Amino acid sequence: MSSLFDIGKSAVQSYRQALAVTGQNIANVNTDGYKRREADLKEVGASSGSVTSTGNTAGLGVRVEDIRRSFDQFLLDRTRSSIANFEKLKAYTDQMKQLEDTLLPGEADIGSYIGRFFGALQDVAANPGDLAPRTVALEEGKSLAGAFRNLSIQLADMQKNGKSQAIDTCTAINTIVTQLVDVNERLLSSSLGSSPNSTLDLRDRLLEELSKLTDISVSYKERKDVVVTIGQNWCWSKKT
Repeated sequence: MSSLFDIGKSAVQSYRQALAVTGQNIANVNTDGYKRREADLKEVGASSGSVTSTGNTAGLGVRVEDIRRSFDQFLLDRTRSSIANFEKLKAYTDQMKQLEDTLLPGEADIGSYIGRFFGALQDVAANPGDLAPRTVALEEGKSLAGAFRNLSIQLADMQKNGKSQAIDTCTAINTIVTQLVDVNERLLSSSLGSSPNSTLDLRDRLLEELSKLTDISVSYKERKDVVVTIGQNWCWSKKT
């Protein structure tokens, strides 16, 4: 009879813990980076008995073996790669659009200034003795020079902004890398086989943020810490 009560007690405790996991999932449904948890239940095996007695073949109940994150790691990695490609193409497209808006034909583009200047020179060539076409040609030349000067300023500003964005991106990358190194240290200090789910959620969120800034490759180690490479260069594994 006592074994029956023990089995019932283990079931109540295990499913109470499983319900707590469900409640945690509901509470964090809108939490950024949170991965849904699942409680893995495992039978508590029966005793083997001895030479003169038969063991408890009915078993001893159930227990929660682990609380794991429920998601597809492959899909997560593919999503991270897609995000990296999207952000890279978006940055390229934004820069090209700004450059096109500056250089492509329009009412005040450099091509129209060049056309007006050479048109004025043709008028001078057609009427070399007339002072009016010469005056117009000089003014168009000044306008063309001013247009080149303004274009140079705009391109220099674009270059300056590009460098500033690159510096900001490098700063953000270094900040995330520092945080990931700390996460790695926490994972390495955890016991082998354990599931520090909150730390793993933080790890994946930081990796996603990093993938928005640069192309990365991620390899997972035995204790779920990660080694990250940027391009072909090894980035970090742990503190040195």
